[in-house]
Amino acid sequence: MRLSTHYMFQHNIESMTKAMSSGNDIYSRLSAGQTLLTPSDDPAGASQAITYQKALADMSQYDTARTYAQDALGQEDNVLSSIANILTGSLSEKIVSGGNGTHSDQDRQALATELEGIRGNLRDLGNSRNSSGRYIFSGYKTGAEPFAKDGSYAGGDTPMTQKVGDSVEMQVGHTGQQLFMSGSDNDLLAAIDKAVTALNQPVADDDDRTALQSVLDSVNKVVKNSVDNIGKIQSQVGTNLQQLESLGFSSDAQKITLQSRYQQTVGSDPDTMITLISQSKMSEFALSSSMTVFQTMQKMTLFNFVS
Repeated sequence: MRLSTHYMFQHNIESMTKAMSSGNDIYSRLSAGQTLLTPSDDPAGASQAITYQKALADMSQYDTARTYAQDALGQEDNVLSSIANILTGSLSEKIVSGGNGTHSDQDRQALATELEGIRGNLRDLGNSRNSSGRYIFSGYKTGAEPFAKDGSYAGGDTPMTQKVGDSVEMQVGHTGQQLFMSGSDNDLLAAIDKAVTALNQPVADDDDRTALQSVLDSVNKVVKNSVDNIGKIQSQVGTNLQQLESLGFSSDAQKITLQSRYQQTVGSDPDTMITLISQSKMSEFALSSSMTVFQTMQKMTLFNFVS
């Protein structure tokens, strides 16, 4: 009987120890929010989890890069719209009006003054800064003011690019040279300067009028080319913004898939958590039962067994 009683006590203690160990293991995993706590739990799973983590981290970096790119392109697009409005509105009107044969020298001088103001506005737009205080149209020389007062360009020659996805690098800005075609035959600011100079000259005869009209015609041609140029840049910006949006949608879908696979690999998915909770309750019940039996056996006496 003593051997039998000793065996029962020993067996019950082992059952309680096992239940406590199992419970502690389950609680540790519940507390961590996942079943994979150490690489030894599942070496292959641990390795795969690292792969998923790296992929998710890379995608997060690309998300940040796309946010920057969208911000940069969005601010550029706003400036481009303002420039386009000036080119197709007040500037074109003033250039055409300058050739009006009924204008006096004073009228033309007034137009020249207005053109100087328009040129100043265009230069200011070309020198626009982003939300970080960096110049939008200076390429990689973001700290250098693109356009001097004389209209010369001092920014960078290379437009800024940004890697916005795996194997996807995108232009996220344009240089001032691209904006106003600085240094070329279609240099917008230089063309306006020519118009201002011509309009400030007295017109005494038909030869003077013909010379003025010739200058205004050439300037008007530059303005039209500038309108086309700005339109092309706006189209590029719009296309890039659409691509960024598409990449964002694709990234969101991929992240959901990767996150789900990662959770399943480390055991942090909802189904696994529900199973762990169920196991914890079963472990509590097993431990409670073992303790009840142990306490009952402790109260037993030799008389109980004999009787």
